[in-house]
Amino acid sequence: MKTYSHNNGTFIGKGGTEIFFQNWIVEKPSGLLVIAHGHGEHSGRYDNIINELKGSNVSVYALDHRGHGRSGGKRGHVESFMDYVYDLKLFIDLIREENRSVNLVLLGHSMGGAIACRYALTYSDDTSSLILSSAGLIFGGDAPAWKKKMAVILSKYIPGLTMSTGLSSKDLSHDRAVVEAYENDPLVHDLMSPRLFTEFVNNGVECLERASELRIPLLVFHGKDDAIVDYRGSEQLYAKASSQVKELHIYDGLFHETMNETDNKKVLKITAQWVAKSMSAKKKQTKLKKSGKKSR
Repeated sequence: MKTYSHNNGTFIGKGGTEIFFQNWIVEKPSGLLVIAHGHGEHSGRYDNIINELKGSNVSVYALDHRGHGRSGGKRGHVESFMDYVYDLKLFIDLIREENRSVNLVLLGHSMGGAIACRYALTYSDDTSSLILSSAGLIFGGDAPAWKKKMAVILSKYIPGLTMSTGLSSKDLSHDRAVVEAYENDPLVHDLMSPRLFTEFVNNGVECLERASELRIPLLVFHGKDDAIVDYRGSEQLYAKASSQVKELHIYDGLFHETMNETDNKKVLKITAQWVAKSMSAKKKQTKLKKSGKKSR
């Protein structure tokens, strides 16, 4: 079994912001997986899928989005949601310098799913496949109308004012060890500015409105008991996507971080199998079985 060589480094993102990244690479990989993490977390929380891929000859790359983890930028704030997308573009271009002819799969979780979706819509030729985990397209819960209106006003006049999201870490997973690790992680934060909130919401609307433009192979999965992000956003995106090869998995009883749940084996297995199939696909032409498969 081939083992990973773990490395980290930085590059300069949009506007001069320093962006931290890390990778787990093999010599002469048959494929690449790029991970875009969720809001408030960082690239170091994806050991489960990385371990699942060990021995598959797939190199894994992940960055800390600006304002997150070890990257520069104000915690919980961004001027434009597209800043995340442009940083990701620079990162993927950097990866491509040494891996020009290898298929690349983009996996985005939560806010990272929203970033990955927007990336696929903006740079449709860059990736051979897209995986969306609990994609942040529609916020969970019922925020009152006045609160949303206030966020729009603050976004205009005090855009960088950061406040706690008020979200509960207990809604991430049924696994208490996962929740405790999250709560004790010094690289995790729960801050969000009015500008980031409005940009986040608007990006979700844009992704859903343009979902029919998605044509690359698409894997979407979401926990039905997710209280942080509404699983119906994932369902809507899947239904509208024009991808000939696509799968949707809505997991009853699972919370927001399905890959970190107590019952995560089925999620990790499906994800790893999808990555493996994407690796064997010819560029611009997939060998994945046309399925339109849905599961619950």
